[in-house]
Amino acid sequence: AVGARVVQGNRYAGVSACWRIVLLAANVLCATASGQTPFVDDAGRRVELPPRVDRVFSAGAPAEVLLYTLVPEKLAGRNMQPPLAALELIPPQFRELRAITNLPDRDDPRYDAEVLELDVDVYVDYGTVDEDYVAALEAISNRTHIPSVILDGGLARIPAVYRRLGAALDVAERGSQLAEEAQRLIDKYRGTLATTSSRVYLACSQNGLSPCYRGHSAGEAADLLGATNVAGDLATAPRRPLTLDEIRILNPDVIIAANRDAAAAILADPGWSGIAAVAAGRVHTPPTLPFNWGPRPPSVNRLPGLIWLAYVLQERDFDAAFFADARSFFTAFYHVTPTDEQLRGLIQEPR
Repeated sequence: AVGARVVQGNRYAGVSACWRIVLLAANVLCATASGQTPFVDDAGRRVELPPRVDRVFSAGAPAEVLLYTLVPEKLAGRNMQPPLAALELIPPQFRELRAITNLPDRDDPRYDAEVLELDVDVYVDYGTVDEDYVAALEAISNRTHIPSVILDGGLARIPAVYRRLGAALDVAERGSQLAEEAQRLIDKYRGTLATTSSRVYLACSQNGLSPCYRGHSAGEAADLLGATNVAGDLATAPRRPLTLDEIRILNPDVIIAANRDAAAAILADPGWSGIAAVAAGRVHTPPTLPFNWGPRPPSVNRLPGLIWLAYVLQERDFDAAFFADARSFFTAFYHVTPTDEQLRGLIQEPR
């Protein structure tokens, strides 16, 4: 693997604008001459990637899902093992990728062994872009000499990520195709609930008392649809779980629980029964296969969840248009075309 060389933003402080242009051009020419490809990631880091990328390594679950959709044949291994029930939705050639036991750690080089053994070309992180994640990425890259990039995992930014990463990983055409399909789905469902009175409580924790707020990745799908997130904004949220009385006052029409066990517990708990959504049985959980359709992990798996949520929040029957969009997503991103029967099984909620 070729070592990363990151050009810091203040490298040319004090040099005239003219000389900056000359020096930058010289850097690009040198990189081209050595066969390396410059790439500017979403932290503004200029990283030189190898001219050919055959093996990629994900920094975590969001990047792993992204890379599986884009370059499954280049994915060096899988840290997030799919459950047995997911295998029928994963092509045979991608079912037994090498299991990654330990992801690299910012401060402990002992966990570098697996990524070094796999001799990967690029290390990819995807999700939140902040100082902590960038510092961890650079520490690992500096130790292992593996070029690393970090990309913004925002839901609306998915098309741009596919175009840029596809070009960087030598699959520009596929990246463009996925970008177009992602943009189609986002454009189709954006604002579809803006003129409705859909009031949703997104329960992020297992006990349901910690909500997913507007402005957080876990609340992006509801935000994009135009639904009213009754918990409000992350910036003004209380730094504690809510009480049942507070949730009752919020008066949601629908509750989206973290998982099926959490939904069952909410429906069975007498303390929640005074909340109208619970009394009406409007407590739902996103499908989970082959990857969760909800916000965990906060990756491109949220796109089919966007479709699902648009229907659930409006109490719409899952119609031919739903199945067409869900199937189109699976075919494009998950490399498999499910039948209507399989899709019905995925969206079926136990009652």
